[in-house]
Amino acid sequence: MYSLSDLETFIAVVENKGVLAAAREQRLSPATVSHRLSKLERELATVLVFRDSRRVRLSPAGEVFYTRIGAIIEALRDAEHSIGARSSSVSGLLRVTMPPWVFSKYVMPRLNEFEHAFPDLKLDFLITDQFVNVVDDAQDVAIRVGQLNDSGLLSRKIVNNSRVLCAAPSYIKKHSMPTTISELEKHFWVCLPWQRQLKLYDAQQKIHTFNAQTRFTISNSDNMTQAAIAGHGIAIKSRLAINDELKNGTLVEVMPNVLAQSDAPVWFLRPQNSLTTRKTDVFFDFMKSLFARAD
Repeated sequence: MYSLSDLETFIAVVENKGVLAAAREQRLSPATVSHRLSKLERELATVLVFRDSRRVRLSPAGEVFYTRIGAIIEALRDAEHSIGARSSSVSGLLRVTMPPWVFSKYVMPRLNEFEHAFPDLKLDFLITDQFVNVVDDAQDVAIRVGQLNDSGLLSRKIVNNSRVLCAAPSYIKKHSMPTTISELEKHFWVCLPWQRQLKLYDAQQKIHTFNAQTRFTISNSDNMTQAAIAGHGIAIKSRLAINDELKNGTLVEVMPNVLAQSDAPVWFLRPQNSLTTRKTDVFFDFMKSLFARAD
């Protein structure tokens, strides 16, 4: 029968992307790592890892086994730690996906603090504005902005947030500040590809829908902010993403309170069947601290 050590070695091979790197991390010989991996595959009667001289790749069965067993071992380590049976630091690999503006504006400036506090915890960031399926893309945690539609995820709110319309003073000087919905329709917009249909409140507080007039769309929220600052058009932005720009005047708010569905909290999400572990808890606390003064 395979042992806990065999399972931990399998996880090390996956997370270090190779036998040699796993051997270095576990302070074992490469032969011992290979033996444990082969033993585990024999016991399970399946191939977990495809490996050649340069790299390893999980088989479909290995993908499933890694996802399930990794969480169980993390929970076991945490249980041992909670009763004083294990004094180890928080370790392992945490896969996190989040929008670019959250990473660049809030996470990156203080990432050294987190690394210093938890040096044995490895972080794998997937930074994108595209929708990420947390389960299918094997993410442990997702930081998401806006209203939640996926009931299959466990959620904790990090901070309240709202979306606003904004533009550069240079754009307003050239095209004038709009004061009505009909004027807004004539303006140019800087949008993410999925933001082109706009829903705004008119003077009677009825929702008015129109398609934004765009010269181009941008699939990255940080680049979208820069395009707005450069005067290419009006943008829909999270207030938390442009607080500094609004304060220093590089962006100005356009027609406050006109945007429908403006409420856009920042959420901490993880899969429904995932176990709470120390690594997810410490990362939640870290994310919460980043926004502590923003709420």
